[in-house]
Amino acid sequence: MSIGLLLTLTSTLVSLLFVEHLFAHGLEDRVELVRLGATSLPIRIVFLPSIGVSLLLIFAWVHLVQETAYVRATPGLASEAELLSLKMVKYAALVVAIFTSSLFLPYLLGSALFLGSLSKIIVFARFLEPHALRAITVMSSFRVLNENWKYTLSLNLAALISVALVLLIARRGRKTIPVRRR
Repeated sequence: MSIGLLLTLTSTLVSLLFVEHLFAHGLEDRVELVRLGATSLPIRIVFLPSIGVSLLLIFAWVHLVQETAYVRATPGLASEAELLSLKMVKYAALVVAIFTSSLFLPYLLGSALFLGSLSKIIVFARFLEPHALRAITVMSSFRVLNENWKYTLSLNLAALISVALVLLIARRGRKTIPVRRR
């Protein structure tokens, strides 16, 4: 339970960090008033996807743990619970890492630091130049988008990548117990 809560807080922090980054670059926000009886509750529309991100990470984590948390019989329940909790922490960190890296990847690839590093690599490995130019062209087409579109595109792309990798990891990590017939 505490690992799930920590995962939820981490995903909310990642979403807030991403939204604040995009606010600094021109993302627009609106406040809608939701009526609850006699009172009105102000809700910032831009933070609604954070709920979806948190749910995605929780469900991806639960799926990974369910599919791969088979622990071989060990001499004692304490060590089995310890191994299971270690796997739960490992998969929570893995889900957050996959989502965060795929969320910020387009921005990191378009940064001046990355482009400077890429030019230094091309000096030593000239055969990579056509591939690097193609990558720069793709990244520059992403830069001209409006921040509202970048926000939506980045969240959906990160969610798609996260789900695909979680399903792949869960499928590869699934343990089956052979049934012995008498």
